[in-house]
Amino acid sequence: MKPLRLATYNVALNRSRAGELVTDLRSKPGVQLSALMQVMAEVDADVWIINELDYDPDNQALTAFQALLRTAGMDFPYCFTAPVNTGLPSGRDLVKQDRNNPQKTPFGFGDFPGQYGMAVLSAFPLRADQCRTFQLFLWRDMPAALLPVNPDGSAFYSQEDLAVVRLSSKSHWDLPVELPTGVCHLLVSHPTPPAFDGPERRNVCRNHDEIRFWVDYINNESYMSDDRGLSGGLTPGQTFIVAGDLNASPTAGDSQQEAIKRLISHPRIQPVRPLSDRDHDLTARWRLRADYVLPSTNLQVLDTGVFWPKPGAPLSQSVDRASDHRPVWLDIDAVALP
Repeated sequence: MKPLRLATYNVALNRSRAGELVTDLRSKPGVQLSALMQVMAEVDADVWIINELDYDPDNQALTAFQALLRTAGMDFPYCFTAPVNTGLPSGRDLVKQDRNNPQKTPFGFGDFPGQYGMAVLSAFPLRADQCRTFQLFLWRDMPAALLPVNPDGSAFYSQEDLAVVRLSSKSHWDLPVELPTGVCHLLVSHPTPPAFDGPERRNVCRNHDEIRFWVDYINNESYMSDDRGLSGGLTPGQTFIVAGDLNASPTAGDSQQEAIKRLISHPRIQPVRPLSDRDHDLTARWRLRADYVLPSTNLQVLDTGVFWPKPGAPLSQSVDRASDHRPVWLDIDAVALP
């Protein structure tokens, strides 16, 4: 039986204005979209975890993207998306740079609500009604949260700020997918880049805790409450894959590396290290490992890799034109799931 392939990909389908992506997706594909379809067809995944696909409340962008892929021979009858925190006004000055216009400060960086959204495309049924989302979870409610402080040691956020500041810069999803041999929980997120902040390092702190959330979720900690009020994380024995652009490397870059190291080395996660044809594990144009597909130990992994062809190889130019990230894929045994 053909292995099941799951892949994560930051497709860089973000646009500067709301609705612009829908127009692009419904038009004749330009350079980026043509290259993107070539890359996705070559990787040939059964399930795609997508970062940076602008979200809209009517799911027009996702539906248009789904239809565009179908024209290139890639049929994903099941798809999922949900609201994210990017571009959503907080009513507070959360960057301490715009006190005259605090309503312009969003919960997550973005020029309009839904920019840099997330999605899942699947050849297999998705249990959307059972998806747990953590868009609203407050950062302060994480025990021992790494909240930012000013150089003088004072708190960067006031108590009024902390009453609204959300942990997730986009969202965290636990989305069950019905693979042929069992249910697998897709743990999807896209933490904020650990950059573009000040001496308080608020984005470094947030990136750390957005990643640490999954460590605690896999440990079935009781503190997290989803958007429907259900508390707790995964139970022992559940099959899962952590996937997405985590914006953190365990060996380099600006992130606070403790959280990503703890996630990669978690006893319930297999220590896979995908490599590309270039013999490295880098997944982003700025030459860091940022994107991950991390399987639980009760999955039978057959192979894994990063799609980044060598210079001059087929699609080496397409992969550059498609996105500043590279797809990361994972093959699992279709008959070995519990």
